[in-house]
Amino acid sequence: MGNKEFIQNQQQIEAILSKAQFLRLALSDSDMPYIIPMAFGYKDNKIYLHCSREGKKIEILNRNPRVAFEADAEAEIITAGDICKYNVRYRSVVGNGQAKFVEDYNEKVEGLTVLSEHYGKKGPFEFVEWKVNRLCVIKIEIEEMTGKQHGF
Repeated sequence: MGNKEFIQNQQQIEAILSKAQFLRLALSDSDMPYIIPMAFGYKDNKIYLHCSREGKKIEILNRNPRVAFEADAEAEIITAGDICKYNVRYRSVVGNGQAKFVEDYNEKVEGLTVLSEHYGKKGPFEFVEWKVNRLCVIKIEIEEMTGKQHGF
């Protein structure tokens, strides 16, 4: 099975993100880390998330908007007769940035569109304004992002 390979090429990193089903969002609450899996969309070096306007992640982000994230695709366990020879084949992306709450209606619609398209929906979309206004849309402005693969 191939060696681990770091990926710096932006197009390859974006290809991994396009195949990933979920993103794990890591937050820092004082001295305690907090991580949560989320549906997401990616476009133009930004990650979009949506959620309720209340809850632990919102409280933490209000105190500390610095986040890290991880997404993986094409992951599988490679078994062998000898348990010590098991391996993992995967492609992954990790990064960090600043999370911002999107308040502008049009920017919220843009974020929700990116998210919907990530999961295979085809636009144009018709959003109901009061429903959009009820949602919390979070935009992560990516500061650093790298990829890694093994077994390809």
